Amino acid sequence: MKTISLILTLLVFIGVAITPALAGIDVGYINVKPSGDLEAGKTNVSADFQIDFISIGGETFPSDENILLSTELENPIWNYAIILDGVENARPASSKNELQLTGWELSYQNKEEQVKVSLKGNAPKTDKSKQIEVVSVNVASPNGRVKEQVRNVTAFLTNPGELSGDIGTVKTKLKKLQTDIAQFKADGIDVAKADGKVKEASDALDRAAKESFANAKIYIQNAETYIKDGYGFLDMGVAKKTIADAKEAIDRTDEWITYFKVDREMEADPRLAPIITKREFAAEYVANAQDLFDQNKYTEARSKAEDANKKATEVFDETQALNQTVSKAPESAGLDLSGILNLLIYPVIAIIIIGVGFILYRVFSKGGNGGGKGGSGKGGGGSFGWKKRSSSKSKKSHQYDELF
Repeated sequence: MKTISLILTLLVFIGVAITPALAGIDVGYINVKPSGDLEAGKTNVSADFQIDFISIGGETFPSDENILLSTELENPIWNYAIILDGVENARPASSKNELQLTGWELSYQNKEEQVKVSLKGNAPKTDKSKQIEVVSVNVASPNGRVKEQVRNVTAFLTNPGELSGDIGTVKTKLKKLQTDIAQFKADGIDVAKADGKVKEASDALDRAAKESFANAKIYIQNAETYIKDGYGFLDMGVAKKTIADAKEAIDRTDEWITYFKVDREMEADPRLAPIITKREFAAEYVANAQDLFDQNKYTEARSKAEDANKKATEVFDETQALNQTVSKAPESAGLDLSGILNLLIYPVIAIIIIGVGFILYRVFSKGGNGGGKGGSGKGGGGSFGWKKRSSSKSKKSHQYDELF
C-alpha cells in the first residue's frame, strides 16, 4: 500500500515538473454605462475595466499568446495603458472593433502588471431588437484564433420602431376582437367575459407604451394572451347559443315526427324514415358539442355546435316540406270535381233552357185559346173552335177540339 502511494506521489511530482510555466489573467468588474437596454442608433456607450496578470514562474504573460478585445459597438474608441510596478504607460488609441494586445508587449519577468482599458462607442442600428456584445476579453493565438474566453458582457439592443410596430399590430387585433364582440352581441350572444378581456388587453398596451423595451415586450405579450382569451370566451358564448338553437330545432322536429306518426298515421311511410335518421345524426352532433363545451373546449365546441345546428335546421326544413306534400295529397288523390262540373254545366244549361221554353209555350198557348172564346160567344173565333162535352164537368173545364 505504501509502495502504491509512493508511486502516485512521484507521478504527480513528475507531471508538475514537466508542465510548462503558464501565466493567467483576471478581468475585474466591467463598468458599462448605461446599464439598461441600448436604443439602436442613439445610445452612447462606455465600458471601463482592468486586466490583472497572474505571474507563474516569474513571467507575467506568455510571449506566444495574445489578448484579444472585441466589441459590436459602432465607432469604437479603445484607450488602454500598461501598468508595471505601479507605473502607468499609455498606449496609442485604436478605432477598430478588435484590439489585440500581443504577448511580446505584455510579457515581463518578475513584474507586477495590469492593463487599464476604456472603451467608448455607439449602439448600432438594427431592424430587429437583439442582444449584442459590448465587451469580450479573450486569450488568443498569434493568428487571432480564440483559445479561451475570459469575460463577456452583453446588452440588449432595442429598436423603438419595432416596438411601436408590435404595439400597432396588437392594437389591430384588439380592434377586430371588439368588432366581433359587437356583432355577436347584436345576435344575442353573451359577451360579458370577452368584454372583460378587451379591457385587460387595452390596459396592457397602455403600459407597454410607457415601459422600457424589455418590460414593454412583456406587456405586449400579455395583451396578445388577453385577446386570445377574449376569443375563447366569445367562442364560449357562440357555442352556448348555437347548441341551444340546435336543441330547439331538434325539439320542433320531434313534434312534427310525432304528428306524422300519430295524426297522419305515417309511421310506415318511407318518406318519414330518412327524416328520423337525419334527426338522430343531428342529435349526436349536439351531444358531442355539449361534451366539448362542458370540458371548456369552447372553440371546438363552437365548431361542432355550428355543424349540429346546420343539420338540425336541415332536418326540420324537411319536415316542413313533407307536411306540405301530405297536406296537398287528398286534393290531388281525390276526384277532380271541377272537371266534372265543367262537363256537366252545358247539359244543365240546355235542360234549363228547354224547360223554360216549354213553360213559355204552355203559357202562351193557353193565352191564345182564351181569346177565341171571348170573340163570338158560343161560336169560336178564328180557325179553331170548341164544343161542349156531355160530361158533368163541362162547365168547369175546357178541352181543345180536334183541328179541322
